[in-house]
Amino acid sequence: MHKSSYISKILLAIIPLLLLAGYFERYLTLLPQYFYTGEVYAYSNLKTENFNLNLNLAKFESVPLTLIERIGSLEVDEWKVKRVQNYLKNRGAPLASKAKFLVQSAKYYRIDYRLVAAISIIESSGGRNTYRPYNAWGWGGAEAAFTFRSWEEAIMTVSRGLAGYYAGGANTPAEIAPRYNPHTPKEWSRKVTFVMSQM
Repeated sequence: MHKSSYISKILLAIIPLLLLAGYFERYLTLLPQYFYTGEVYAYSNLKTENFNLNLNLAKFESVPLTLIERIGSLEVDEWKVKRVQNYLKNRGAPLASKAKFLVQSAKYYRIDYRLVAAISIIESSGGRNTYRPYNAWGWGGAEAAFTFRSWEEAIMTVSRGLAGYYAGGANTPAEIAPRYNPHTPKEWSRKVTFVMSQM
């Protein structure tokens, strides 16, 4: 066998393995993100203790600054920002200062611009009584609420999670409530809907 033909066969065997390894490496790095954003809801029905997952899932992913910057550079309707900001400000909500980012995130993830702000009012008075640092939504559930590093990271994560509800066909508080807050879905959805109507 010629040396060049031997090398060619080795290369033909190695190249697909390298491509396959790259493919799996990509999805293995995305796996924690899937658990962080794909199927974890505010009040998950999963009993985390059964799976020895009693930990803060937010630590698996650090939000890329570039994505926060990209969302923060979106042009949005200023009247939407003012409506959200005025409502939150009148309620003494710390999230009033992040009204523009709330609207920008909603635009980026294609959800109602009032939804994330309204849920924050119901869950924590707009960030006055957070579950964990920067978690004004109870995101992750009462027993495993996420800890965020900034309001932007939290807003983006919750917006992305709610976009998952939308993708599944649940795009109103009444449709979202049974999964977000199965304990009191009717009361929760009524309150969220009312707050949204005030913005």
